[in-house]
Amino acid sequence: MKSLAIVGSTGSIGNTSLKVFERNKNKFKLICLAANSNELKLSKQIKKYKPKFSFLINNKNKKNDKIFTTNIFFKKQKKKIDYVISGLAGFDALKINLKLLKISKNLLIANKETIICGGPHFLKLAKKYKCNIIPIDSEHYCINFFLKNFKKKTSIDKIYITASGGPFFSKNFNYDQSINSVLKHPTWKMGNKISVDSSTFANKILELFEAKILFNVKPENLKIIVEQKSNVHVVIKLKNNLYLPVIHSPNMQVAISNSLEVVNNNRIFLDSLSINFLRPNLKKFPIINLGLTILSKYGHSGMILFTVLNERLVKMFLNKDINYGEIPKTLVKAFKKKTIINKSNIKLSNINDIFNIINYAKKIKL
Repeated sequence: MKSLAIVGSTGSIGNTSLKVFERNKNKFKLICLAANSNELKLSKQIKKYKPKFSFLINNKNKKNDKIFTTNIFFKKQKKKIDYVISGLAGFDALKINLKLLKISKNLLIANKETIICGGPHFLKLAKKYKCNIIPIDSEHYCINFFLKNFKKKTSIDKIYITASGGPFFSKNFNYDQSINSVLKHPTWKMGNKISVDSSTFANKILELFEAKILFNVKPENLKIIVEQKSNVHVVIKLKNNLYLPVIHSPNMQVAISNSLEVVNNNRIFLDSLSINFLRPNLKKFPIINLGLTILSKYGHSGMILFTVLNERLVKMFLNKDINYGEIPKTLVKAFKKKTIINKSNIKLSNINDIFNIINYAKKIKL
């Protein structure tokens, strides 16, 4: 029986992971459930699933004595856990994911901001602590699966990461678009932040950044293509002009189940499958060109600045502090400033440098 922990258990990835666990209880010992701040939902999960430990990351005014603080959990958990699923959202998750490297044999990570901000330094630390990083974002899971099973990697010419296009790909949207309309994703059930990112295409840019870091792919070999039904997750173009799509149902249970080496039942019926590839409108979604510029011309620090500034703007929109149209407008404007361009090219030598650039990005006036 393998040991399992789910960090971010109260969110979208956590809920999906628990569904996989419920179907495979005989194969896993649930060591830990953890949440960022949702103590009420975590308490209900503890009662239902009975993990050995649980903890809150943001534990201000914690009431449940059965829930540890982060520090107490890491002091108690000295033995490595076979599988740790990290489904936390946002760049702040980097701090906890750095700690999880030390206690994880396999870290299943859906938090693209951690990979982007942590960059090569995060991956080096994973090797140091003998932790296998398994991406479970559907696109990166599929790329990872393909690269592990395709012997002639030098034959690969391009990697197309597919986008659903979000709620506005085929229709116009307003500068002051409502929050509810932005969150109505056509194919995926996701958290609020990633749903907003999907609508602006910021999510695809983050996925390009993540792919570059995880798989050491040249920027010119990474592309975005739209497949609105979200059945195709990546398309691998070979140098001999063969195109190999990787297809699965738009359900995170596929990547999570396969990464945990258990069966999933999320089939696609090929007789009713239709696939249509489209190109996004770059004028309609200006974040795409900005992201491609950062990917090709700027360094790791530029990717971090984009990640943090975008997340700040999304939070401001969800808090009704800015209009929807201000997200791309403010991002594009920010990266025209010389100070930010210069910061986008500084060398980051260690984790401290990374947190310094994150803190800098947090203080930029928007």
